[in-house]
Order: sequence, then structure tokens, then C-alpha cells
Amino acid sequence: MKISLATNFDNELIDKIKKYPIYEVYGKLNFDLIGGGRPTNYLKNLDVKKFEDHVKKVREAGINFNYLFNSACLENMNQNSVWVNEVIDFISYLKKVGVNHLTITSPHLLELVKKYFKDDFIIRISSFACIDNYTKAKYWDELGADILCLDFCKVNRNFKMLKYMVENLNCKIELLCTNSCLKDCPMIHTHVVDLAHASNGNNSSNKYEDWGLMFCQQYQLNNIEEYIKSPWIRPEDIEKYEKIGIEHFKITERDFKTDDLVKRVEAYVNRNYNGNLLDMIQGSGLSYTEKTIRITKEFHSRKEVLDEICRVRGIGRDREFPRHVYIDNKKIPDNFIDFFVNNGCSGLCNDCQYCKRMSEKVIKKDEEVVNYLNYLYNLFNDMKY
Repeated sequence: MKISLATNFDNELIDKIKKYPIYEVYGKLNFDLIGGGRPTNYLKNLDVKKFEDHVKKVREAGINFNYLFNSACLENMNQNSVWVNEVIDFISYLKKVGVNHLTITSPHLLELVKKYFKDDFIIRISSFACIDNYTKAKYWDELGADILCLDFCKVNRNFKMLKYMVENLNCKIELLCTNSCLKDCPMIHTHVVDLAHASNGNNSSNKYEDWGLMFCQQYQLNNIEEYIKSPWIRPEDIEKYEKIGIEHFKITERDFKTDDLVKRVEAYVNRNYNGNLLDMIQGSGLSYTEKTIRITKEFHSRKEVLDEICRVRGIGRDREFPRHVYIDNKKIPDNFIDFFVNNGCSGLCNDCQYCKRMSEKVIKKDEEVVNYLNYLYNLFNDMKY
């Protein structure tokens, strides 16, 4: 088992994870020439010195450092020779400070790195490249990628496809475990481009509202079977993936507190979690600051509504409300994943109902929080245009 873990740039995190099978930690400066997969305005401040000191700490601990160049949009700047030279200089800087892995979404960047830096970096292709079948994977393999993090929205539970990739590619396959995005998400391509522009240092970065996230959150809120359909990987199910030859697993989130990240690592290493599955699979809300619940019904701007959603859900900050749903991980049967291992998923959800029936058994709503969130999402949508 080789874990790729998000880092929050707290050096104490590295001390706490050294005993676990951490293959690499990954992260990036809050903005750079390329951009990444998290909006700058949702991340804590990170100065260059802290970044460099943390990379040094990681490498001294015998762990690889993976810098995220995972923007899904380069704004065609790859056609600008001045920009290209700036990128080469920046990658040279990363190499100098100890970065030895890169995550890339653009084939332009992969070709650039291979031309100017040969084998100086292990190259992981981001899930934002949306690799969801063998043919796409083979192209990246032939371009020289070392590890492919697949499109979790589509293939995490397609065991036939995963096994074929493992057996027919030279590169390694990595799976993102801790994500609750919609299965076959219709927003994924638009969302990842939006995130690219919200993290590359342009003038609009600090105003990003993450409307794609709001869409998915509300859709799941009103269709709770989507929480089960979402292609997360439980700690208990890791073994099924190892049996077909997958050893690389990715754990998020970069803005989590140290103890929260360690909690996730321990659960996946121990192949066991007793609690709300959202703690493992959702990109926000794990940290909870218990306060008297304050429900507000009067808002004067879209920003005020968004700030309230973030307070209730714990997006970019501690959550101040109880969880809107509780997914009892121990009520999910031990053989849950076998349905997918045995190719039981046809994708014809209206006919199948496997995930819907499971959701009715293992998910409990907090109706007060759900109703309030629906009010906020509807208000946000009304104010969008």
C-alpha cells in the first residue's frame, strides 16, 4: 500500500505520519503560473519560506514531495515563449528546493517537463485529466507518465476496466479514495476549469464562489442515494483493489487540520472506520466547532449566502452545525463492494436500485439542517444571475 497524502504544510503532520506507508505528500503554493485544483480563497496563507522548509522536512523524513501542476486550463499560455521560459525557471526552482514528483493535467506540460528535465521527476497525471478508459490511459502511458490518477467519478468501481489497465500498462494506477463527487458528474469538466482559474493568481481568484460544488451538494442533499453511488473507496474495501494489482491510493484534503489527516490515514491503513462515512469521503466539514445553532433568514448579498453555506457545511473553515446526514459506515455490509467487483453495476440506476436501497438502510438525515441548507442553496441559485 502506497499512500499519496495531502499536506497542510504543518511540519507536525510529517512527524505523525512517518510510521505509515506514505509514498508521497502533495501540495502547492496558493497560486502560481499554472494553477491547481483548489481555489486560492479557500486555502490558508502559505509563504515561500514555509513551503521550502516543509519540502525539506518531508524529504528528510524519506517521503517524496509532489507539487501540483494540475490546472485543467493553461489559457493557451503554452503558446507564449515568455511564459514557457517562466515555467521552466519555476520547475528548476522546485527541483532545487527538493520537489521530486509533479502532478500534471496538461499533455503540453508533460512534454515540456520530459524535454527539459528528462527523468528528474516522477510524473503523476491528475484525476482532472478525466482518464476513464484504457485508451485514454494508454495515450498518457506512451507520453511517459509514471502514475495515472484515474477519473474517480467514472472508474473507481469498474473493476474489469481497472484490472485491464493494471495488466496492460507500463505506468502505475492510482485511485482517489476520499471523494464524494457525483457519479458520472455532469459538471466535472466545467468545474475543474473553473478551479484552474480560481488558483492561478489572476484577479478573480479571491472572488471564486465554487458554484459547481454548490450544485453537487444540493443534488446529493435531495437525492441521498447519490452519496452511495458516489465512487468513494471505504477503508474496508482497499483489499479488493489490491487483489487486482493496485497499490497507489490518494487521500485528501489540503486544508484539513493535522489530526484530521492523520485520522484518515489511520483508517485506511487499518482498513477500518467506525463512524460517519462523510468523515472519510467528504472534502469539508470534518472539523467541528460546537456552537449554538444560529439560523438566519435574511441575507442581502450572494456573498452572505455563500458564507453561511460554508459555515453550515464547514467549507474552508470549521463546521458550526451538526452534519446534515449521517452515513453509518458499520451498517454498510462487508460485501458491499462485491456487487461492483462482480460487474453487477450496469449503470442503469433506475432499473437497478442497489445504491438507493443501500442509502435507505445506512443514511440518516438531520431534517433541520437539511431544510436550512436547501433554503440557502435555493437562495444562492436565485441570486446567481
